[in-house]
Amino acid sequence: MFDATPSGGWIGGAVILGNTGIGMSVRGEQFWLDPTRAAQLRPRSRPRYTLTPSIVLRDGQPFMAIGTPGGDNQDQTILQTFLNVVEFWNDWYPNLHEAFEWPRVQTLHFFGSFWPHDAGFNRLNVEAPISDEVFKELQARGHNANRVRTQSISSCATAVLIDPASGNRIAGADPRRDCYAMAY
Repeated sequence: MFDATPSGGWIGGAVILGNTGIGMSVRGEQFWLDPTRAAQLRPRSRPRYTLTPSIVLRDGQPFMAIGTPGGDNQDQTILQTFLNVVEFWNDWYPNLHEAFEWPRVQTLHFFGSFWPHDAGFNRLNVEAPISDEVFKELQARGHNANRVRTQSISSCATAVLIDPASGNRIAGADPRRDCYAMAY
């Protein structure tokens, strides 16, 4: 069981180093040119890494492989999709795609990994289907909440899981971007 998540497909849009014609690798653009930053560009330095392919075990056995592209949003997407699957099983089973369609939130709480490293401090994007009641409660708790359109948070979770009841493999993919999941 595995999840193959391509990453870095935007090489044509890479940052070009001065007038050299050399493009930074898609991971290289996660470095800072500011020498005061921990992720400054220097010898033997490594960029911040955003990929989070995951294998979920159940009773010590593989249960689900899950992954997503999406930069700094990857951990949030994996966590929210994982919780949709395991906590709300009876609401989507057996259509795994449905668990991926549910609305999400996205915290923007640090400088972005990718050039130009936009600051997203203290913002919370909330997809439109989340109720007004929940949205207002988030604001009342001090969140700088921003309503965004349905399925607009950048990610594309895919997963394959083994149905514990039947042993069948079930695949699901996120409708937010072009992505596919297959199981056999």
